Amino acid sequence: MRAQVMVVMTVAALFTLTARADWQWVEMGAVNNNDTQDERSAVWAEEDCELISEAAGAYLYHSGEVVKKSREAGNEDKKAALFKAGVALSQLSVNHADVYQVFCKP
Repeated sequence: MRAQVMVVMTVAALFTLTARADWQWVEMGAVNNNDTQDERSAVWAEEDCELISEAAGAYLYHSGEVVKKSREAGNEDKKAALFKAGVALSQLSVNHADVYQVFCKP
């Protein structure tokens, strides 16, 4: 019974994905892909982009500070928790940098 439910759910998911994709098909030559990066403009306002850039830098700075504290911690549990927090902050910085690259770079 469980296997049958899994098969039905998988088929339903695939059907939904293909039904959604049908309207997305475009005839060959209907889309102009000759735009260059220089012809595009930034999507977000400059003030928002500055905030994103500053946040990326702040997360990266605090990531380094937290990792430094993890090295100085005496307790192994605290050391591991601080290191994980530093890695998480570093990932937030990367995410913000990716957002900046996509929405703020012309």
